[in-house]
Amino acid sequence: MAAARGVSPGGALLRTSRLFSLPAALPYAAADVSAATNVNSDSATLAFPTHQVITTPNSSRKRGDWGLKRPLPLKSTTKTSTPMLRIKQVDSVEHITDFSSAADHGMSLRKWQDMNIPITVPVANDTMRIPGKSVFEETMDFTAIKAGQAGELEDSRWKFSGPWLAGMTDGNFKKYLLKRVRNRRAEFRQFLKERLAADLSERAASRAQEAGEPAPAAIEAAAITDAQLTEFLRDLRNDRPKLYSMTGRFLDLAPVQPPKEHWQVGKSNDLKASNPYAQDGPPITHPSAGLSYLRTASYLDNHSLYGPQKSHSHVKARIVAPRSQVAGGRGAKLGVGGFVTDTPAGDTAFSMRNLSQRARELIPGIDSMDPNIEGGAKVYIEPLSAKVNSQGRVTLKVGQARPEAELVAKEMAGEEVIFDEPEPEPAKPSNLRINQAYRRIPQINRSVTGSAQAYGLDSPTPGSRTT
Repeated sequence: MAAARGVSPGGALLRTSRLFSLPAALPYAAADVSAATNVNSDSATLAFPTHQVITTPNSSRKRGDWGLKRPLPLKSTTKTSTPMLRIKQVDSVEHITDFSSAADHGMSLRKWQDMNIPITVPVANDTMRIPGKSVFEETMDFTAIKAGQAGELEDSRWKFSGPWLAGMTDGNFKKYLLKRVRNRRAEFRQFLKERLAADLSERAASRAQEAGEPAPAAIEAAAITDAQLTEFLRDLRNDRPKLYSMTGRFLDLAPVQPPKEHWQVGKSNDLKASNPYAQDGPPITHPSAGLSYLRTASYLDNHSLYGPQKSHSHVKARIVAPRSQVAGGRGAKLGVGGFVTDTPAGDTAFSMRNLSQRARELIPGIDSMDPNIEGGAKVYIEPLSAKVNSQGRVTLKVGQARPEAELVAKEMAGEEVIFDEPEPEPAKPSNLRINQAYRRIPQINRSVTGSAQAYGLDSPTPGSRTT
């Protein structure tokens, strides 16, 4: 065995510096246990990118210069129209740079930015046609939380240092208790003393205010006895929502949707958590996922000829899977800008309800795969909004295309012509003889500037020279 070559302190510093290192790779999305029997593809694009995507200008790409410590081979990096790479390892044990093509996520990002779709906060009832709230609103976007504000913002923030307990398996939950919770018992008892002291001080101030007396001094946490703390713990065991609130604030846990009892089925849940990420869990990254930085979709598309448009630009979607003909089966799946989404909800041309024969002819390939369609079946849709779930997957919401907007989109793509203006006829050469009746100005040898003869008013005398 060859001895492993050691790295000097200076070399280790350079390898971990900003100049030679890339951001750490994100972990892959957790597998869905309920979908373990589904058929998955090994070559399918991941739900979200896990490595940083880099690119380089054409002048540098011809030399293999990608800004790394060694040039990359020209054979595998120059014969592509999408120069995007993901660097898995800058310097491996074999002293090579491990890279692969990142055109899948790079092109998806470009297509997404062309559609101008804002990212919204998840809502409990997606069927209601209410505009979503942007993830960049001041009441929802918290990336840097000041000390002491974590508990106050637990109903609106998305970033927590603790896990989401509802999404953990039994094994992971036991490991979390063993490594992160059990060794903090003393801290938790001190935290409960501070909360109990604050509650007792608030009660004493309230009683003094009702009696018209001055407010007493605040009770310190050191003044709480063990008997008072034990009685407070007994009360917390009987009040589970309050106990979870105390534990969640201490461990900074993500909120969890309260369970619904069997007698509450069909009724409104009064214990519904106000945090939008309580039901499905908080996202693993920023809720926008870096896809779009638009705060709202309330803007007008201005056409150069037709002026302001009622709806945004429509895009062409591919029917990647027709709908199932079985009663109660799944609907068709559409591919929009590299993302798979469901067909528009409601009574539309995509649904089975109130669908006439004329509407069926408008969307070929929606019922079954038609191999005669060149390039596959496509249909125009209107992108509305999108959100990122707790697994990092993008959920896109689309609507049925408007006939006028679809016609404008087809004209922009060169598929339709709205105003067929006649082409101007080419100019024909004139065969008319040039009229020679114009008066010629005589050329004389002397200067006649300003004379009547120079302007052709007087005819020359018989003895003068003309040319």
